[in-house]
Amino acid sequence: MAVALALVAACLLVYGQAARFDFINYDDGAYVADNPPVRAGFTRAGLVWAFTTIDYFYWQPLTWLSHILDCQLFGVNPGPHHLHNVLLHTLNALLVFAVFLRLTGALWRSALLAAVFALHPLRIESVAWVAERKDLLSAFCLLVTLWCYLGYARRPSRPRYYLVLAMFALGLMAKPMAMSLAVILLLLDYWPLGRRAFAEKIPMFGLAALSTAITWIGTHRLGPINWGAGLSMPQRLANAAVSYVKYLELAVWPHGLAVLYPFRTAVPLWQCALAALLLLAITGAALRLRRDRPYLFVGWLWFVTGILPASGLVQVGRQGMADRFTYIPMLGLAVAAIWYAADSIGKRPRAAAAISASVVAALGVITWIDLPVWRNSVTVFAQAVAVTRENSLAQHQLAAALDDAGRYQEALPHHAEAVRIEPAYFVAQCSYALALEKANQTEAAIDHFRQALRYFPDYPEAREHLAANLRRVGRPEEAAKVLDPSKASGLTLKQER
Repeated sequence: MAVALALVAACLLVYGQAARFDFINYDDGAYVADNPPVRAGFTRAGLVWAFTTIDYFYWQPLTWLSHILDCQLFGVNPGPHHLHNVLLHTLNALLVFAVFLRLTGALWRSALLAAVFALHPLRIESVAWVAERKDLLSAFCLLVTLWCYLGYARRPSRPRYYLVLAMFALGLMAKPMAMSLAVILLLLDYWPLGRRAFAEKIPMFGLAALSTAITWIGTHRLGPINWGAGLSMPQRLANAAVSYVKYLELAVWPHGLAVLYPFRTAVPLWQCALAALLLLAITGAALRLRRDRPYLFVGWLWFVTGILPASGLVQVGRQGMADRFTYIPMLGLAVAAIWYAADSIGKRPRAAAAISASVVAALGVITWIDLPVWRNSVTVFAQAVAVTRENSLAQHQLAAALDDAGRYQEALPHHAEAVRIEPAYFVAQCSYALALEKANQTEAAIDHFRQALRYFPDYPEAREHLAANLRRVGRPEEAAKVLDPSKASGLTLKQER
């Protein structure tokens, strides 16, 4: 009970400040603030929409229902939405403690694991970003599934097995990141459960495959506005290898965190080679030590397979990697590190306690200090611009946030930088053109509206504003040609990611 109370207090103390944060202009509008079916609360039409839409890449009815509930109770006031995230993360930390205590019987190792999970700075993104509620819900369902599976493993029965499948399905209905669960259960069968039961995982692999297929449909139905569609497999493999190593670095030394790290479209060969060698070396070491220290093997493969759905091999979005992708996978790394450290210094309990307390305190302080970056859109994307290079999306979103704040002159250089980095980023081209239009730089605005239409001809806003600006400078014939319906194929534009 003392451990549980300490976890709750730590989570509320560190993350409670998020109650004063605003929505940000990256997905929070699409998920909540500007989403009519969600804003309306519980309606018949909204419930049908939640279960039938495959939007923003995923089929995620549980996530939509969660946001609908918040709007039903609190409207679009961001404070309660943030507190809901904090509550879910707190529950997840308690579940981590309960699951691993039941799984291993190791009280203080499980307590330390839960504290590291709760307070590590890589958790900030999932907790402070309202649109990432899906991370928290999916993890909650996955952890409850693990709890149910432990009950089934000790006393197998059909009702217990069906409960495991049902909770797993709910996790997939929040976010398909949970699809690696079947592999995690196989790993836990190896250690610490010591059982062999592959056949019972086959339905779980089937559910994961179904979730993958739905995600593939959601990705490909976006067509030309799916940024990742043109990436080659060598590019994806190179980015994935380097990202795995970066995740390891951030797990040990969480610095320079950002809402979005750009996809590495051109990774030097030597970096790919070093990353691959390091990953192979760690995997080889884990395999060699699997008998003497099985938690190293289980923890490492938990991390590798957990990240795999979001590694970019099937690219969803513009990011090369993301802090939120480590929410459950980093548990594997933490298990390996904590159990190894405990076995190494277990005969010196005072040293172990001092080191553990120092680590937890340091993580809590860093998270407390870093969390206010998520206060609003300007602070979030100013940080991303400061700590990443050639980040067109961060420049664009920062410019948009400054525009929304009425800081138009400050926004212009960021608009310009976004299109310099990525000329084909048609959303940024249009946004820059709108800013130039507002600044009465009509000819420059015309040029950038044309650039937006060059890369995405079916962009109605760019087409309408281009025509208006052409008429403004006395070129009505050109304006009429721009508005010719034959110039567009009729596609509608969703916000491109």
